[in-house]
Amino acid sequence: MENTIIYEQPLNERMRTFMRLEHLFQQTEYNMRGFSVWDSRATIAGLIDILEILSRGDLKTEMLKELDHQQAELASLKNKHGVDHQQLDDILGQLHQAQDKLHEHSEQLGQSLREHELLSILRQRSSITCGCCNFDLPAYHFWLQQVPEKRMDVLEQWYESLTVISKPINLMLSILREGADPRRITAEQGFYQQNPDSSTPVQLLRVSLSAEVAYFPEISAGKHRFTIRMLEPQTKGRPLQTQDDVEFTLWCCAL
Repeated sequence: MENTIIYEQPLNERMRTFMRLEHLFQQTEYNMRGFSVWDSRATIAGLIDILEILSRGDLKTEMLKELDHQQAELASLKNKHGVDHQQLDDILGQLHQAQDKLHEHSEQLGQSLREHELLSILRQRSSITCGCCNFDLPAYHFWLQQVPEKRMDVLEQWYESLTVISKPINLMLSILREGADPRRITAEQGFYQQNPDSSTPVQLLRVSLSAEVAYFPEISAGKHRFTIRMLEPQTKGRPLQTQDDVEFTLWCCAL
């Protein structure tokens, strides 16, 4: 199988927020498995970044809106020929369960972590360049010197409190990605432009390129069209659009 790299571009603010959180959850979960002090520091830095995003706007409302939208769109497929009803019912059940858990979550998202004394201090210091050194925060330095297993247990508990957010975001993004059909396209002289169907707004673009080629895509999108330019890195200066015809796979993800 060809080794490929997938590049993604969200096309609205809701998807941008969801994908930033998805990235932070993946990064935090990976670092959380490590035993070193630096792994624990990286995990906490990820948790603080998550809390910063949660403090902006009403994420819970945005998640509930997207859950409603996906349920309505998927439910409309029930009467279509060739649909796997068992799989569809399973996905709808997962969406409904995620929606119920969000409704049951009465406090502000991430509130319990925001109120934790150590995390609160670290959040305040995070805006200062290298503001969490050992000499700045002896309490944090003391916490980091605990045995790795103890630190990891605490980090897992903190991370677990955010699953009410991470699980539905992972589910919704997975449904959006998997619902799109791939198309093989050629960018002539490194350029491709398309006017998407306005009746079903595209929420996410995905571009797959062979890992062997010396190009990467620059994706720009507006209300009525999107463009993809294949750029070649330069030894000096900015990347330049290639003059070669470049084959790639495109997914226009919309529900």
